[in-house]
Amino acid sequence: MAKRGQKNQSVRKRRESRAQAITLPAIDALRDLPSFGDLRLDDAQRSAFEAFLAASENAGEMHLGFVVRLDRGYPLVVTADDAFRAEHAVSFAKQDAEKDECLLPAVGDCVAVRRAPGHDMGVIERVLPRRTSFERWRGRSRGEKQVLATNVDTILIVQALGAGDVLLDRVARSLVLANDCHTTPIVVLTKADRCSQEELERDVSRVRSLVGEKVRVIVTSSAAGEGLDEVRSCVPAGTCAMILGESGAGKSTLLNALLGHDALATGEVRERDDKGRHTTVARVMVKLPGGGTIADAPGLRSLPLVGHERGLSVTFPEIAEAAGVCRFNDCTHVHEPGCEVRALHAAGGISDERLRCYLALAQEMRASAQALDPDVVI
Repeated sequence: MAKRGQKNQSVRKRRESRAQAITLPAIDALRDLPSFGDLRLDDAQRSAFEAFLAASENAGEMHLGFVVRLDRGYPLVVTADDAFRAEHAVSFAKQDAEKDECLLPAVGDCVAVRRAPGHDMGVIERVLPRRTSFERWRGRSRGEKQVLATNVDTILIVQALGAGDVLLDRVARSLVLANDCHTTPIVVLTKADRCSQEELERDVSRVRSLVGEKVRVIVTSSAAGEGLDEVRSCVPAGTCAMILGESGAGKSTLLNALLGHDALATGEVRERDDKGRHTTVARVMVKLPGGGTIADAPGLRSLPLVGHERGLSVTFPEIAEAAGVCRFNDCTHVHEPGCEVRALHAAGGISDERLRCYLALAQEMRASAQALDPDVVI
């Protein structure tokens, strides 16, 4: 009897959780969410949906949709006709069994979703091919990849000014991740109004020296309305960006300024270390007036690099090229003779900031690879 009572209580809790998830309002009563037409559907996704439809027993109930919000409830999906919460199909975990992986829906995913007549909720049956997938490593030797957003074209790397030295390491590792997932990185420096002119010029100079000439750097002040049009120009209609930064970096404040009203919660930062609390609790997409779509996510305290050698090479191409002709194949570019990387740096071909960040990240990735359990696939 006790077990039956516990089971009934568990069922009630699941139903209450489900009811709460269904009724949980989206951002500003759906006002800022993108519509189906705001998001780009490519040929691979359309073909995959048509193939899935041809093999489905419920083809009449199937719809193309995009996941535009993930929180503690069920994913919020928009289709050409509606927006609704959806749960996963029972067989969902088996969809990619031949690849030994399970593609759980992420924000930005294009999905095949079933909507039975008379039902408020839908059922996500399949995640369709992703153009891009922004992932980070979560965990240690037996960790896993966490997908933050998919089908994004641009990564807006947000870093706050006026908090002491700009965290070049954070910007560098964000660049590596963005380049590794085939997206365009753009550095957005916020809170410029907190800096003196001297501090501003110093920090911007250091960031530009790190990222190189090919990466766009935008200086903004949400309070003063500076740099916002330049950020908007980076997310034209029909494209999707993801905003990436720590808590307290000013991500939500920046998005509110871009939207023109307070749609996202913002929080205070601690004076002693300029860190913020997590005020963004959901992964959600917002539509910029007259522009494209931006995916927001909770601030990330860490961005460990595991298996991102390609992203490292794309971020530091001149260093990767020089490393290829070092005397020793396993050169660490620190003390070995015949090191072409150090020679290029001495000749002024590599800035101090770029070399310092490259060496630190390369060493971290070597240590991570050695610490991984041998059966972990990256």
